[in-house]
Amino acid sequence: MPTGVLSEEQIRLKKMKKQEEETARTSTVVTPTPPQEAATLDPQQQEMIEKLVAMQKQCNKRSFLDRPKVTPWPQSQDPQNREVRQQRFAHFTELAIMSVQEIVDFAKQLPGFLELTREDQIALLKTSTIEIMLLETSRRYNPTIDSITFLKDFSYNKEDFAKAGLQFEFINPIFEFSKGMNDLHLDEAEYALLIAINIFSAGQPQNVPFH
Repeated sequence: MPTGVLSEEQIRLKKMKKQEEETARTSTVVTPTPPQEAATLDPQQQEMIEKLVAMQKQCNKRSFLDRPKVTPWPQSQDPQNREVRQQRFAHFTELAIMSVQEIVDFAKQLPGFLELTREDQIALLKTSTIEIMLLETSRRYNPTIDSITFLKDFSYNKEDFAKAGLQFEFINPIFEFSKGMNDLHLDEAEYALLIAINIFSAGQPQNVPFH
């Protein structure tokens, strides 16, 4: 075959290669996605969110005022001291009780909650309390010192939780969840909404309508 003359097979292969290159180029072109507009809240929705945030702040404030009632965290570092271990456990237990009371106070102020039967109120709170406590804990997480702060002044790392008698199998997931939530950079309104939704959707008792 003379030099410079391509056979039909060579021409066909060149065309196929060219088509493959064209396909590769077009597949790598990313069509820009138009920015989504933020949903606009009507005045009633905005007012409800502001009320939820104010309600939660009020509940937190009451807990802060009750801070002196909490058993002091012992200064002794002796891990074998039985009294010290009991004090640490009592300290954490009382903080947990205060957190539960915050949740109950917040739930009672939610529109429609007190209109439910007492049985349904209890069912919703029993089902949602642990999840809400995790949300509240994550809201108090400080990534700078890898600690969780309760009542503004009490900060605890993983070792503090362990000293109070908790197992690391329980502690590690709490901190991992808190870190993950912290990465979302949620504001007070978003946390208040999450907690309110959690209360009303938890377990969905038979007589509780959910909209």
